Amino acid sequence: MCTPPVAEQVQPKTHRLSRRLRRQRVSSIVLDTTTASIVLRYLYTNPSYLNPWKLPNIQLWVAGFLLIRFGVLFYDHLVVLLIEKLFKSKVLPTREPGAPPVRCVSLDKISLVYLFLNSFNEYAFVMRLTHYLWQGGHQQQLPWKLSQLTLGNTIIALGIMFVSMDFLYAPLHHMLHLPKLYPLIHKHHHRQHFPTRGYLDAGNEHPIEHMIGVMCTWFAVLASEMVLPTVGVWLERAKGIESTVTFNDGHAWIEGGGVHALTVILFFQFHAALACLNHSPYDVNFSLPFVGSASLFGLENKVLQWINEMSYAGKWLNKVVTGQWFNYSVGHHEMHHRKFNYNYGQYCMFYDKWMGTFLEYEGPMSAAELEARKNSKSKSK
Repeated sequence: MCTPPVAEQVQPKTHRLSRRLRRQRVSSIVLDTTTASIVLRYLYTNPSYLNPWKLPNIQLWVAGFLLIRFGVLFYDHLVVLLIEKLFKSKVLPTREPGAPPVRCVSLDKISLVYLFLNSFNEYAFVMRLTHYLWQGGHQQQLPWKLSQLTLGNTIIALGIMFVSMDFLYAPLHHMLHLPKLYPLIHKHHHRQHFPTRGYLDAGNEHPIEHMIGVMCTWFAVLASEMVLPTVGVWLERAKGIESTVTFNDGHAWIEGGGVHALTVILFFQFHAALACLNHSPYDVNFSLPFVGSASLFGLENKVLQWINEMSYAGKWLNKVVTGQWFNYSVGHHEMHHRKFNYNYGQYCMFYDKWMGTFLEYEGPMSAAELEARKNSKSKSK
């Protein structure tokens, strides 16, 4: 499936390239040093960030850290087991037997350092998320009881979380590909053109990038808390009904009450699993099974055919109804690693289709196609 890297002949670098690399290294040192200083200063003045549960001693804190590391390792293997044994998923065409071998890059020293540093950020995130849920959200309105489960705080809130996360993550991811930023932060993650190790390839990223991902996850959770209650208040005001909910300090949003605690837990499980799958060799793809979708009622459904035949917006509306707007595919993310400037989204490709950066999956070229390309290049010379 993967072949070890082949030693390449080092080409003599020009003076201009050497100067550019020196500038990048200096910029990288300045960025990393400044970031580390800010983080250490923040942790010194806010030690509760790493211990929101106020664990009484370092032994308990370390035990919790090791428990989370074991949980991550177990979950990564569980996802692979389910994909292989339960869902019987095949590998992507680029990893199939007979396909041209793909090059795998081993974990170097800096990769191990990044994984180690990011593990502390993950631990802090898990502790803060569980503490946040236990406290009932920012206004203690986040429900826990099974009797409080509704369509709004489960299915709809789950959709809001996935969409809002990509809504923020995709443009930030695109920004990390800007020429000035790319070699300083995101380039390391792209060492692996064909991700295959799941969590190890997903988490092998610069700590700044990892913090951006954590920030996007928090944004998704907070968005699910605010959106539905805020819309409800606006609708009541539009109807002239005096709402019983008041806005915080006059701001045009409210915090809390829009998502169930179990929905947040479920979102985090899906988010972690899909992030690992995005960096695996498995050909996993799906769309949301919305009510009236083809996956529930078949392609010959008369309502779907009628929607598809509508002028102008018919085909777009059909994709929304059938859940094709949320089209998750591991192949999409493999294409991002193979061709860096495409497919910046993680789950739904809204941003990329809007920005013109969406690229469908391309399988490997056959031996005949490779030979034809080789011949065409030799003729052109």
